[in-house]
Amino acid sequence: MLGGGGEALDALAEDANAMGATRVVRVAVNVASHTPRLAAASVEFRKVLDHTLIKHTPKTGVRLLSGIDGSSVLDIPAGLDKLAEQISHTVQWAACMEGCVEAGASTFLELGPGRALSEMAASAYPDIPARSLEDFRTLQGARTWLTRLPT
Repeated sequence: MLGGGGEALDALAEDANAMGATRVVRVAVNVASHTPRLAAASVEFRKVLDHTLIKHTPKTGVRLLSGIDGSSVLDIPAGLDKLAEQISHTVQWAACMEGCVEAGASTFLELGPGRALSEMAASAYPDIPARSLEDFRTLQGARTWLTRLPT
């Protein structure tokens, strides 16, 4: 994934298509999330996290993955550093999905915006159901889909 200004991204898309890219998709994001443009926000968010009450023991069976590298978060301070870094660094979705699958994930539900991540999951793991909330007209539709999945 790439982030940047609209004109620069359009030029990159043209170049990628000219070089034979099989798929170039503009994700519906209007904030420079996960790019160096938000470096100052990462620093400020980390300061806020320093003053946030954190439950140090997750529920049994819950695994927290870092978006920076897809690794399991076992050390709270290091995990908070990685969480703050996500604001201004590329999120490694492929590594996150791999970590989910290794942990036994049986379904992917993207909360949005868009469908890019659920489509990525469906492409990488075609045997695992993957949908986006945007695929449903109502929240109840998403709930119904989830209840019909094998457990």
